[in-house]
Amino acid sequence: MDERTSGGGGTAPTWSLRAASWLSGTQFFVFGIAIGIMTVVWAKVVTALNLTDGVFGTAHLTLPVVGLVTLLSAKRLYRHFDHRALGIAGQAAMIGMLLTLAISTSLLGLVVAFVLAGLASALIDTATNSVFMEIENHGGRDVMNVMYAINSGGTVISALGAGALISAGVDYRWVVTGSAVLLLPVLVASFLIAYPPVDRGAAAEEDQGEQVGTRVLMRNRLFRIVFIMTVLAIAVESIVQVWSVIYVDQLLDAPIVVGGAAFALFSLMMMIGRLINAWMVRKLGVRRSFLISGGGTAVSGVVLVVAPSVALSVFAFVLMGIAIAGVQPTCLSASARVAPSHTGLVAAAMMLPAYGAFIATPTVYGWLADLTSLNTAMVLVLLSGLGIGLLALDRAVGEADRAPEPDGEPTTEPATPTPASGTA
Repeated sequence: MDERTSGGGGTAPTWSLRAASWLSGTQFFVFGIAIGIMTVVWAKVVTALNLTDGVFGTAHLTLPVVGLVTLLSAKRLYRHFDHRALGIAGQAAMIGMLLTLAISTSLLGLVVAFVLAGLASALIDTATNSVFMEIENHGGRDVMNVMYAINSGGTVISALGAGALISAGVDYRWVVTGSAVLLLPVLVASFLIAYPPVDRGAAAEEDQGEQVGTRVLMRNRLFRIVFIMTVLAIAVESIVQVWSVIYVDQLLDAPIVVGGAAFALFSLMMMIGRLINAWMVRKLGVRRSFLISGGGTAVSGVVLVVAPSVALSVFAFVLMGIAIAGVQPTCLSASARVAPSHTGLVAAAMMLPAYGAFIATPTVYGWLADLTSLNTAMVLVLLSGLGIGLLALDRAVGEADRAPEPDGEPTTEPATPTPASGTA
């Protein structure tokens, strides 16, 4: 296939499939670095600001709420901006969040950091996931699992590094400042490399008829299933991202480097799990991939509930990382087949359940932990794994390996005519 691709009916500038892949992959890598840094330093932030678990969990609500509001505005944003503008804005907000976190000395400063983090996460997720979908559409192969594996790789490196630096006596404020500096070169590159163009022709057609949005997409059975699966998968990931280091630090009374290592192992296993899942989806199909993911996640939840020890907890996080890794990227790839000419809107719609889960789950976990214990609250992981396994039995999931109708518009039921290339 030609490396140079044009969009928008031949009027848009050409873009390089390879360059866009490298840029978006690098953006997701440094996004993973920021996630790893934040996850490790939360334990120190809670202590430095003298916050209870419930208060911190409630303050953390700001991040996904802002992200959700941003995603609900995606249709309006894409009428005025393109993938590049949204991606650049998201990266700038992420750098601002890290610098704000570095200078915050009160709960108010932390909330401001959460606001910027929510804005950054929503814009980066929307822009990069839509670019990944465009790359899959033009390249004819699955890249979503690989790109999410790259994201996990950044998280592994930063979680291990942050844990080691803080344990060595480096103030967490310097750690987050250093990570902000790492994001600057990628932000500069985003101004220089061409992105896939937004399909303005499709947007114009929407103005004359029914607009493609979450409500229209939800008429498709496959979209509804992967939408709910994404909620459950992100519920698990959000618990680990927000609470894993605190779980190890407070419940098991282990040094923060152990908690950082546990989260780093989780992220490493997610990276490996996503690479394995790309193969598994090709060889075994989407349904079996989801069944294996749900079963492994449920088992890890049982271990964290009934056996809170350092060794078993680390084992559970490792198993959970491998198991849950492929659910979200596989759901995103499947959702792109519902309306392939509207990748930006589909990506935003699929991130709605992700941020919805981030709104509810860490907060529910925090208050449930206050009422019971940090390990008992891990029952949420068990229930999420069981839910993924049960949803995998739906008939729409069995049809997810097949290609959509070529018209690019959402249908009321998934199309089933031919095998799809790439992820099938």
